[in-house]
Amino acid sequence: MSLPPAARSFRAVAPVLLLLLAAGAGPAPTPVKQPSLEDFIAEPGTTTPFKPFMLHADLWLGLDRRDKLDSLVFVLDNGARACKVLNRDSLWAVDYTWVYPHTLLPPRWYDARSLIKTGDSLHLADDADLKLTFGTLRVGIRAKTAAQAEAEAYRLWPTEVPPALAGRLKVKLERAKKALAGKTDTEPTPEDLKK
Repeated sequence: MSLPPAARSFRAVAPVLLLLLAAGAGPAPTPVKQPSLEDFIAEPGTTTPFKPFMLHADLWLGLDRRDKLDSLVFVLDNGARACKVLNRDSLWAVDYTWVYPHTLLPPRWYDARSLIKTGDSLHLADDADLKLTFGTLRVGIRAKTAAQAEAEAYRLWPTEVPPALAGRLKVKLERAKKALAGKTDTEPTPEDLKK
């Protein structure tokens, strides 16, 4: 007895469908390791490999989010980093990072250097259990070499959190506070943002 054409085509496609379903039901992906303060602070002038969390800047200025970044990252002072933008002539991405401690320190946004100075002045232990939220500004700068990029990054260094970034960090901070409090709904309410 011959099968109708629809049944024959299903038999041909069924093994592929089962394979796709099995691949989708495989082991859950491992969670990405959350950044720590040590990931942002290194000896200036050193290099570090690109890490997945470095892709997540809170505000991009002078760059397209689709730009591919080089995997070699140059460490600047005070938690900042720079790397070459691939396939773009003389364009570099510079990340400036601020840190908000939820515990053990006065609550405000710090750059990495002032966070360490404050922690030292309060005599915090090196292994103190700090809960941190990071905020990053990514800026595109023009430079032909790493030395030129570093000089330009220092020249353009923001002394405070830019207003365009401050609003985004306020939302991020409210989400982090709710997550640390164990709440499942971490979306900030309008009342949260008025504080």
